[in-house]
Amino acid sequence: MDEWFQSLTGAWGWPLLDWYLANSWVNLPLIGYGIFLLLAWRNYDLIEQRLVDSWLAQAGGKKGKAQLPLHPETDWDAAVAGLSYPFLAQRGYLWLHKNTAENAAKIINLHRVRTRAEWRLERN
Repeated sequence: MDEWFQSLTGAWGWPLLDWYLANSWVNLPLIGYGIFLLLAWRNYDLIEQRLVDSWLAQAGGKKGKAQLPLHPETDWDAAVAGLSYPFLAQRGYLWLHKNTAENAAKIINLHRVRTRAEWRLERN
């Protein structure tokens, strides 16, 4: 494995590997950030689910024939209300945002929310 790493990195590979092996504490901040990121992704999913539920509540018609409004109302304040973790991050992205209605409105993919809501309407 060491030889493979050196073949990829060249002359600076061995000093880097030696430094890493002597300073393995570097993993702690990376693992800590990973935990922060997982919790922020969880907030994203919770907000998205709240929006789906809100849009489904606005769907008119009889059961089985309900349809989403063309432009459903999106209450961002209600979507982020009560979430205890202070950060938000879009799935697959590494940048954390403060958990506010404005930031949620910027990063939540409304096309995906609509697709999930329509899928749930079809399933009912």
